[in-house]
Amino acid sequence: MHPIRLALLSLSLFGLSCRHTPADTTFIPPAPDYALARSWFATDTTECPADVFYIAPTCIWDWSSPAGTVCHYMDTGNPAQRQAVDNALRLGEALFGESCRFFAPYYRQITMESWMTDPTETERRYAIAHRDIRTAFRHYLTRCNGGRPFLLAGHSQGAKAVIELLKHDLPPEHRSRLVSAYAFGFAITAEELHTNPGLQPAHDSIDLGTVVCFNSVSDLRAISPLLADNAVCINPLNWSTDTTYAPASRNLGSVFFRADGSIDTIMLRSVGARLDAGTHTLVIDGIDPARYYIPSIGNLFPVGNFHVQEINLYFNNLRYNIRQRIAAYNAR
Repeated sequence: MHPIRLALLSLSLFGLSCRHTPADTTFIPPAPDYALARSWFATDTTECPADVFYIAPTCIWDWSSPAGTVCHYMDTGNPAQRQAVDNALRLGEALFGESCRFFAPYYRQITMESWMTDPTETERRYAIAHRDIRTAFRHYLTRCNGGRPFLLAGHSQGAKAVIELLKHDLPPEHRSRLVSAYAFGFAITAEELHTNPGLQPAHDSIDLGTVVCFNSVSDLRAISPLLADNAVCINPLNWSTDTTYAPASRNLGSVFFRADGSIDTIMLRSVGARLDAGTHTLVIDGIDPARYYIPSIGNLFPVGNFHVQEINLYFNNLRYNIRQRIAAYNAR
């Protein structure tokens, strides 16, 4: 198993503190202050043509306060938890960093166990996480963006946050500067599309202001129950929304990283993909499902589901596409 996956999924977190709030029966850490640099994982490469506001996936498991109370949220001030999140953010930085200034807020993301509970409870907990995301995004737009074109991006829980920002939190005066939104590894339902005009699925490699979304399996039986109602998918190997198969020769490189951000493995032209029209899911080949199965989240992502690797599998194609979309924006 690649070290970055081990880092994300093998956390041992002790000695953490948080405060009680009547909004929950557990303890909840204090909200980050986004006026402080320590609340961000960020680079400020001003020569880049655009920005990306990037939201981390779920990296934290339930943990206990010194009093023994379970906490379902990240403590953004805890070094061990920040390190776990940093491992995931380095992947996002590697993908977007050559084209974008990278802004990623630490936020009180909900824990892995929170996705395994009743969906109503999951949403109730997520509301606290999104409160942080909304605050961070407003800070970015008003204090950091400076009128520049920007992208929204996130993976897993971070992709949910991207979708919610597009639905509710992107002011009209800023929407015109949205190059694209990348929501890796989450679902957009048909009802959401119908009721939210701000959600416009991508249909090719250069359409602007749209959302790129896909989920990958080697077998349709491996579709996650969390994502079963998805209605949006695009193939990142041929940028098609029909069922045209993209052979592995179209894959510019699947890239996997170590926890420190250095490259562990590059697989050139190994993974092909086609879109299944009935489930709006990518069905891939050329890779061993058993090698990427993670038993600790197997009830959500069974053997043959590549949720954790959604960015890695198409890494070089995505990096090239980011450049394409920014160039299309600048050429308008």
